[in-house]
Amino acid sequence: MAWEHLMAQELKKRDNKPSSVWNTGYVISPLMNVDPETGAVTYEGPLIVSCCGGEVMLRSDRLLQLPTEDRYHAGQKVALLGDLFGGGPGSQRILILGVVTNAV
Repeated sequence: MAWEHLMAQELKKRDNKPSSVWNTGYVISPLMNVDPETGAVTYEGPLIVSCCGGEVMLRSDRLLQLPTEDRYHAGQKVALLGDLFGGGPGSQRILILGVVTNAV
């Protein structure tokens, strides 16, 4: 076995604290562009969400979205549901619940 596999086995043996089921994150990509002449909106780049103070970057292959007509774009704060650091089946698949505004 390679060293990274041995290290992964050792980390799984430790008594890791469970992570929070919900988090918030910031969408850092795609960038939203609005054509000043036509008002047409285009998006540039893949969906990427930063969470845990910028320590975790979630790409579109790890993100699930509710069916909606609106697209997420850079600068939005979103609510995330899922276990970021879980090792079980289906973990590390995070659901974007929506944009967080005026939260108390």
